Amino acid sequence: MANEYRIRPREAAAEQIECYILEHELTAHAKLPSEREMYAMWGINRTTLRSAIRRLIEEGVLYNRMGSGTFVSPPKLTRNLQDIKGFSSVARSAGHVVSSRMVRLGVREASKQIAQKMHLTLGHKVLEIVRVRIIDQVPVLLETVYLDTERCKGIETYDLANLSLYSILEKDYGIRITQGVENLNVTYTDKEEAELLEIPEGTPVFYQTGVVFDDQGVPVEYFKSIARSDYIRFASELTR
Repeated sequence: MANEYRIRPREAAAEQIECYILEHELTAHAKLPSEREMYAMWGINRTTLRSAIRRLIEEGVLYNRMGSGTFVSPPKLTRNLQDIKGFSSVARSAGHVVSSRMVRLGVREASKQIAQKMHLTLGHKVLEIVRVRIIDQVPVLLETVYLDTERCKGIETYDLANLSLYSILEKDYGIRITQGVENLNVTYTDKEEAELLEIPEGTPVFYQTGVVFDDQGVPVEYFKSIARSDYIRFASELTR
């Protein structure tokens, strides 16, 4: 005789919290009752309740503000892995207010990895752009971009902290980006990354690397990015 299926206590508690959010029509940034109040309402074991809250925070359903309580998270920004659009375009289309903060901007020699990815000779001059991308005043993405200085002369004079890089490339340099390849992994933030993204050191994040090409198949950009999983998710459309 098959054993009767029983939902795990933590999963049951998480479902109870999510049902509460739906029933009370709580919107983004709405505050949940305290742990003491939820314990009194549902009689859930305190340890189980805390475990359920941690799981929902990891999934991006909730977020915690030290000393203030637990709140409903805003919907995550969805990045389609088949979409070549830039971060700014995707975020603005989803109704977010987008800005950036420049971390580093300068010319360097291409390393073996950069040269290989961009089809350049070792030591070729490339422009390195490191920016923190911000949506709704929250830093969510740490992005490093490499461009060929010979092909994009003078691009460092633009306000790259606030303007769309892809728009500049197309409008002022005649470079139309049409395709790309990328890899997606999970990593953990080091001290500098954590400080820039305003999250604890060692937080799990998405690590994305890739190369984008123009309509002639020539590499335009090699990029590396670290994305907060509590604000960004990646999706892919499956077809047959």
